Amino acid sequence: MKAPETISISGLSKSFNNSHYVLENINLSIQRGEFFILLGPSGCGKSTLLSMIAGFIEKTSGDLLVDQEEVKKPGRNRGVVFQQADAALFPWLTVKENVEFGLKMKKTPKDNRNKISTYFIELVGLKGHENKFPRELSGGMKQRVQLARVLANDPDILLMDEPFGALDAMTRRTMQTELVRIWKETNKTVIFVTHDIQEALLLGQRIGVMSVGPSSKIDHIYDIPLAFPRSFTDKEFNRYYQNIQAHFD
Repeated sequence: MKAPETISISGLSKSFNNSHYVLENINLSIQRGEFFILLGPSGCGKSTLLSMIAGFIEKTSGDLLVDQEEVKKPGRNRGVVFQQADAALFPWLTVKENVEFGLKMKKTPKDNRNKISTYFIELVGLKGHENKFPRELSGGMKQRVQLARVLANDPDILLMDEPFGALDAMTRRTMQTELVRIWKETNKTVIFVTHDIQEALLLGQRIGVMSVGPSSKIDHIYDIPLAFPRSFTDKEFNRYYQNIQAHFD
């Protein structure tokens, strides 16, 4: 049985200052619990599309529904993980305090905050680092804190804008593996933006390939039925890689 649709986009377009369209006629459906990749070159509008789903940017025309409701502003059902964790974390708060920040704003009782933050700090592999400040953490650890804070607020949807783009190659691979594990444990819907084909294939159940802008659209959607964990040395992995690479040659 097909999972219920959680995001429905039809004829979605965006222009700034009445000039050319950045995005034009985007059509996309994403199912609940799905790991979906938006893949495309820099400047194609994939981050703009993610920001529209988040409710940060208004559409110009078309329909954008989350759980059958038109997106008009940010909502608690959508959590955003940015590329630069430094910009997202509060430097004067510890790891635990950062993770609990949203819960505190919602006036969650202290005992519940402690249980929730402890669970998600352990889930992202930061047990033992609860009392450290962001300045004491590596880039990968900061991203783990950002992810734990978003998860602690229990959104239905994770919107991830090239979250591992600033990390070194080894840390990036570790975080990709960890993200798949966390996604499986939490059953969140994930929309992940990247320009890296390998990363897209390591993570995504489906990959939406975006055309070069302006007036960018989703050219093709690939179903990726490969089992997790995935390896870029796998024959089928490389077949998908070559097919997707052909869009950018």
